[in-house]
Amino acid sequence: MALKYRIRRPVGPLKTTVELPSSKSVSNRALMMASLIGDLSLVKNLSDGDDTRVMHQLLRDKPHTMDCGAGGTTLRFLLAWAAVQEGEEHVITGIPRLMERPHDDLVQALCTLGADITRVPEGFRVRGKRMKGGHVHFDSPISSQYLSAILLISPRLENGLDLRWTGTRLSEPFVGMTLKMLSHFGIFPRLEMDGVRVNPGAYQPVEYVVPPDWSSAAFWFEQVALDAGAEVFLPGLDSETLQGDREAIRLWAPWVHAEFETNGLRLSHRKDPDPWPSDPVVLKHVPDLFQPLAFTLAGRSASATLSGLDNLVVKETDRLKAVSEVLTTLGCTTSYKGGTFSMAGAITNTTPLPFDPNIDHRMALSIAPLALVLPEVTIHDPGVVDKSYPRYWNDLRKAGYSVTES
Repeated sequence: MALKYRIRRPVGPLKTTVELPSSKSVSNRALMMASLIGDLSLVKNLSDGDDTRVMHQLLRDKPHTMDCGAGGTTLRFLLAWAAVQEGEEHVITGIPRLMERPHDDLVQALCTLGADITRVPEGFRVRGKRMKGGHVHFDSPISSQYLSAILLISPRLENGLDLRWTGTRLSEPFVGMTLKMLSHFGIFPRLEMDGVRVNPGAYQPVEYVVPPDWSSAAFWFEQVALDAGAEVFLPGLDSETLQGDREAIRLWAPWVHAEFETNGLRLSHRKDPDPWPSDPVVLKHVPDLFQPLAFTLAGRSASATLSGLDNLVVKETDRLKAVSEVLTTLGCTTSYKGGTFSMAGAITNTTPLPFDPNIDHRMALSIAPLALVLPEVTIHDPGVVDKSYPRYWNDLRKAGYSVTES
């Protein structure tokens, strides 16, 4: 029988300190640059999530077939990495769902810059070579990872990179993260109208310490919002961060007071919450916050319209559909079209069937806190959280939750 976890809330208000995992997004970018330097040991405090573990192993061992599992960032970054490995051939692949997700615009852009990439039954065959580089243009790409992948190899391009980005700019802070990390390693992009220019050069071998993950912090913002009297301290989070998901402070402000202290961020439940805005709230820069925010809104019986979610249909699962199904099961009313999601009503079904995250780590991570407003929550395949936050269930136990096999 498949493993299930049954989760019940702490006896009293949530009071805990949580050592968040290191940022997966920062880890994967730093590993790419360290690999191109030739010294993976430059990166300290790596994420312990499966995505980063797999990427580190593949960059270390450089096998002919590089199986990325379910990691979209891993596959897209490795497509670019393999393209500049002169004289080497690699096959980049992953689970069926990953291979169904969109990658063709990235492959086409890499080929425009001189890459040799062919679609084969197993995945993508990449024959590394010295790439000429030059001009490439993306118009409303479905994933900002396409841009980051190319930017990470840009110093290796003979003619550098002239990258243009027009139309809808989803997840823009992740591209900003990549640009700032390039500067840390000695490559200084030049921002231009609708794009960026990167001259050819060489990365500098300097250490990089990966900070705690703001995306994972969102699941604790959710919990503090749902639990009267809750207080959670998150060591290591600071206001000077490259991570766009710092936006959680603003998005959860109606219910959560967030205060930076010397060694981290303290979250406290607001006794007198503010109303949620009646106008649509745009999440196009921070789509990873959609799931914990939607379940927070449901737990607070708030109506909301969330927009800018165009790329969530092509994640590990169709996240708009998945969230809609869960909320409908709980008694809420939902609708979605394009990148806009609307929800209304309160949770009325307090004994839902077990939830299946359908290989999506963020579904499991954001559904579990509903144990604060339901008698209990049961989740299939709890190991799915290993993708980004392997210690999550232990952190819940330390916080006083009952987390048991069912």
